[in-house]
Amino acid sequence: MILLDTHVAIWLLLTPERLSLPAVEAIRRAELSATHPAVSVITFFEIANAIRRGRLQIMEPDLIFMKRLQSRFRSFPVSAAIAIRAAELGDPFPGDPMDRMIAATAAAENCTLLTADRRILTAGVCKTLW
Repeated sequence: MILLDTHVAIWLLLTPERLSLPAVEAIRRAELSATHPAVSVITFFEIANAIRRGRLQIMEPDLIFMKRLQSRFRSFPVSAAIAIRAAELGDPFPGDPMDRMIAATAAAENCTLLTADRRILTAGVCKTLW
């Protein structure tokens, strides 16, 4: 199963040309299978917050966009185990709490994280693809 980092979910919906070829292929395979691409619930927070703060411009009402986002992906909640795992990630993992939660979700759920974030790609805390 694949888990999309927040920027990958945004790019998929708004600017798919920014996705790498391996990411496009992984998403396509997931959409054709019963597994569907997944996101952490943290991704919903990050996107809604970016819209609220004006950092993400969308061409439809916020609630419609968020419902479309929710219907497109399977979502994983943040469990106590994921929260603890995120807090325990050591250096050189980035300090951003949202990145930590998303990577910990990928590790806990045995997913491959699709991300373009070089810091996450090189940290080695979960399976990654870009």
